[in-house]
Amino acid sequence: MDLLERYLQAVGQYLPEATKDDTLAELRANLLEQMDARSEELDRPLESGDVAAILRSHGKPETVALRYLPQRSLIGPTIFPFYMFTLRKALPLVVLVYTIAQGANLFFTRTDPNLAGRIVTAALKLFPVLLVFAAMVTLTFVVVEYIISKGGLKDTLTQWDPAELPPLKKYEDPETTKSTAKKTVELVLHCLWFAYVLWAPWHPYWILGPGVFFFDSLNVALAPVWHMFYVLLIALLVLQLIMRLLAFVPAAQKAMQPMKFLTDLLGIIAIGWLAMSSVYFVEAGTGANASDISSVNQAVGLAFKIAFLAALIGFGREVWKYAKRTKAVSQMAF
Repeated sequence: MDLLERYLQAVGQYLPEATKDDTLAELRANLLEQMDARSEELDRPLESGDVAAILRSHGKPETVALRYLPQRSLIGPTIFPFYMFTLRKALPLVVLVYTIAQGANLFFTRTDPNLAGRIVTAALKLFPVLLVFAAMVTLTFVVVEYIISKGGLKDTLTQWDPAELPPLKKYEDPETTKSTAKKTVELVLHCLWFAYVLWAPWHPYWILGPGVFFFDSLNVALAPVWHMFYVLLIALLVLQLIMRLLAFVPAAQKAMQPMKFLTDLLGIIAIGWLAMSSVYFVEAGTGANASDISSVNQAVGLAFKIAFLAALIGFGREVWKYAKRTKAVSQMAF
């Protein structure tokens, strides 16, 4: 049965999260039925070699996963799982590299008076970059598909041995498997961060760095909306400090996940508070340019609204995954 679970695990990594559990349950039932029929035919319990033969005849995990996905024609079933896997893993890296590059560009040209417009332009240019990257990956796999259609690479991509499947993974809560040393380091770092947040309002240079002089030169100050955000941030840090301390208490481990959800929810509330506002910077003197301040407020507001939406989606996904894992943990392949 270990070999069966390893096979299901290999198939599952190519399936979408929304339907993976149902698909694996259906696949497990079909394979168990085949194994029962084979056992009756041999009139003895199956050995590992018999199970491997059934799995081998059933198909390579990548190909089997494709049977449960929408049919494609541009890229064939043999390499389509590899194509989707490449896109899922590489696209976030492309976004990260693009963000770092654009952030550096904005930092070194921060004297540009139209900073808000540059931020919006950089964000909009991300979509063409992603489209070009996806097109290049697609073209690469189309070429590979063409080579396969001519007889090349076929054996390499279709021949496989069930005995070489990776070991079965078991779900382990990362919060309960941390070493004492790691928990101690996280507690110390959190205390330092907490002290910084408490001390920073009396020393603006700690928050903005040299940018505090830039604010003074423009006669710009922070709007009152940041005051409530600061209160929510302190509450969040207090709750996280409690979690760091409870991490050392074995009896409190069951409460860690609900508390994590609570901290995530409080973080979402803090971001939502900023997202609902429209004024983040105000005039601090007669020399301020109201038009520039308005543009910056609009750009910052858009960024917070996007961050709030992303945080909501991420939180909903984590709650959904936790609920499914708690409800059907005994039936999951991994």
